[in-house]
Amino acid sequence: MEKDDRKKFLPCFLATGVGSLPHADVPRACALIARTMPQTPFWPQLPKHSFLESMTVQVSPGLPFLKVEEGKGEVFFDTALDGARELEKVYNYYLTGDANSYPIPAAYAGGLEGMVRYLKENQHLPLRFFKGQIVGPITFGLSLQDNYGKDIIHNEVAFDAIMKGLLLRGRWIIQRMKTIGEEVILFIDEPGLSGYGSAFFSVDTATITGRLNEMIEEFQAQGVWVGVHCCGNTDWSLLLRTKADIINFDAWGFLERFSLYPEALNNFLSRHGVLAWGIVPTSEFTGKETVEVLREKLEIGFRELSDKGISAEILRERCLLTTSCGMGLMSVEDAEKAMGLLSELSRGLREKYF
Repeated sequence: MEKDDRKKFLPCFLATGVGSLPHADVPRACALIARTMPQTPFWPQLPKHSFLESMTVQVSPGLPFLKVEEGKGEVFFDTALDGARELEKVYNYYLTGDANSYPIPAAYAGGLEGMVRYLKENQHLPLRFFKGQIVGPITFGLSLQDNYGKDIIHNEVAFDAIMKGLLLRGRWIIQRMKTIGEEVILFIDEPGLSGYGSAFFSVDTATITGRLNEMIEEFQAQGVWVGVHCCGNTDWSLLLRTKADIINFDAWGFLERFSLYPEALNNFLSRHGVLAWGIVPTSEFTGKETVEVLREKLEIGFRELSDKGISAEILRERCLLTTSCGMGLMSVEDAEKAMGLLSELSRGLREKYF
């Protein structure tokens, strides 16, 4: 996919998933996705199927300096490893582009492999694109500590090596997804950025944008659309200034705060960016939500941004719909209701406007 081709990406209210589902039954999760999002399926992370599928653990096996304790589903910095050997190995793989050295092991990828298998067996689906996800560098770097008790992101040598491993793992994910089709979206999940600006957040702006852009550009070079997802509130101007093709935000809970950045948003849209509106609540889901309530909330958001000089037509053309966050902590019943609402909302808006 050439860079200019991204100008043609007009989702027009198509819906896709953020990542996780609460299902332990892989075929049931895959069938749900195909039924509600037949044009835009995603592969699910299924932490209740296996805790090895949780966001951070899933990508960790084999990364330099790290060890996964599979019995506990924990990742830690392994001081017994030969540091020089770890560096040499990952940089050699990275420089040769050897993504096949960084596959996600089968035990960590039930949802990914299940969805790939399902889509290959059901080629009648009207597939437009296939969406996946990987934990972002900032969230990952803040979730683990090195042998000195510091967040790994502040260990420059170790973290740069880990970053190269994450890039190779992302390349492998993309290659695996492209066995289904060439049109692929990969979201970089950065829930850790919801702490940006607080007294307890220890990563500077240059590191955030630098590491994010490093990952974004790496994946764009593989010919995919790249999104950044943050399920809390953050400095949205920071993410809108990155090189991401898609920004996914919690439109249910933080629409008013997101709308505080009209200049950055206009600049993002002027370079053909897409907004993924997380319009169906997850942690706040009650089961009483209706398509009408969700549609009205979305329309209010469009009007609010239009009043600030942003084209409503562009907003509609460049709109993906998602839940506000992953659904791994919801009940299966509630998650399936939420997916149904999202699907019905998408279908109604596409019929109305397109």
